[in-house]
Amino acid sequence: MMIRKGICVLLALMMSGLLAAGAAAETNPLSLEELLSFADAVRALALAEKPQNDPAGEDALSEDGTALMYDFGVIYAAGTEMNADAEVNAFLVMDPEVPGPRGVSVDWTVNQVMTAFPCGNPDMNGTYEQALLYLEGTPAEGYSYGLVERDGQRISAMEYGVADPVKGCRQTLTLHISGDGVTSMRVAGLNERDSAEDLAGLYGDLEALGQRAAYARVPRSLDGAGLEMFQESDLDFSCLSYQTAQPESFGENVEDMLMDNEDGTWLRRVDGEGFSAVFTCDADGRNAELISFTILSPELEGPRGVRLGDLFHEDYQRFRSGEGTLDAAGRTETLYGTVGQAPYGLAEYGDGDEMILRYVTDTLSGACVELLLRYENTALTEITLHTL
Repeated sequence: MMIRKGICVLLALMMSGLLAAGAAAETNPLSLEELLSFADAVRALALAEKPQNDPAGEDALSEDGTALMYDFGVIYAAGTEMNADAEVNAFLVMDPEVPGPRGVSVDWTVNQVMTAFPCGNPDMNGTYEQALLYLEGTPAEGYSYGLVERDGQRISAMEYGVADPVKGCRQTLTLHISGDGVTSMRVAGLNERDSAEDLAGLYGDLEALGQRAAYARVPRSLDGAGLEMFQESDLDFSCLSYQTAQPESFGENVEDMLMDNEDGTWLRRVDGEGFSAVFTCDADGRNAELISFTILSPELEGPRGVRLGDLFHEDYQRFRSGEGTLDAAGRTETLYGTVGQAPYGLAEYGDGDEMILRYVTDTLSGACVELLLRYENTALTEITLHTL
């Protein structure tokens, strides 16, 4: 539709104009003016189209108001008609051609978003569920903030908010994230009211979150040359210290089996909730040394926070790469180092949908340990650490 294309171009120019006008202040907190300008631009898009659904139908009712669906996303209004005077409570944009404040759009990466707004916490230190990016202002005079919602390394949303206790309101821009990329942008709170007490309470919660540092984001980059190789320090992670673990380290709620290899050597296998560990040992189970650890639960994290269900590109971007070559058949890529001589990284692209990442490090004890990550249909299905 030519009209819609023209509106999109106008919207892009408007947003880029805002960006250019405030280039020197690009790292300032998100402002209410930016959110309102975004809302005006989205309203203009909606006025140039007709809703794809029936706003008067029962299916259009929601807690945010009446849902009016368009090519670019959804507007939640106070009434069933969209016009210049219609009250917009919230809206959702899913079209990558529609830019938001500071040019942010669908398909941007988390790292790109972080460069567009202030970030006093680039490592995302916080809790397993949240991290505060910035908090500026006071609960009495008003404040702005940036917040990350996550499930461990998996970021689900980045929220940027503006709170005004004098007017009794809080507006937010929420970027929904999947696979480290923005999938939609939601603006809310345009017509809501919040008490000064509630806004002060939120400020206190954010301030407390800013003091937390129990969990951090693993560095990642499209430029693998700037990342660290898999190394000995990676063998210590959330659920295990690979070099010092003992069968007793896993508690009593495990299955502990002693196995005779019938060649004078013995193995001790410990299976617990979400993992399997194999040790070499004496005939009586003593002097155990861990030689293999497999993560079986999607709730457990391995080195650099890898988890079953991760997408291939998410893990690939957490380790060094770009120093080697891809073989002529396109089946094996040396990521760094020389294969067979630790340290090195290797990617294998097999038949069908199987892919494997191998990272090998040497240790001060003289042992070499490999992290094996196996993927099917781009999703991580196996995490194993083992001594070579």
